[in-house]
Amino acid sequence: MQSHVSDIVVSTAGRDAGGHFLVLREDETFLWLANGKLRRAERPKRKKRRHTAYAGACDARTRQKLLETGRLTNSDIRKALDLWFGDNQN
Repeated sequence: MQSHVSDIVVSTAGRDAGGHFLVLREDETFLWLANGKLRRAERPKRKKRRHTAYAGACDARTRQKLLETGRLTNSDIRKALDLWFGDNQN
């Protein structure tokens, strides 16, 4: 399944392999990812789509905020990932 803005993905390649991220932006080839900790919203990681695996959709509140304003705080990103994976990620 192809990932879109506000989806949660797992990196499958690179130094961050196995890491959980939220998709902040997308185009045909790339996704811009952040996790709110090491990879902050101010400087998202650009990663090829084929190097990620779809994990699921984030919660409705986070999705709505991202689609309406086009931005999220690092705290919002961490909360969304904690809801999905629990507190023991990364």
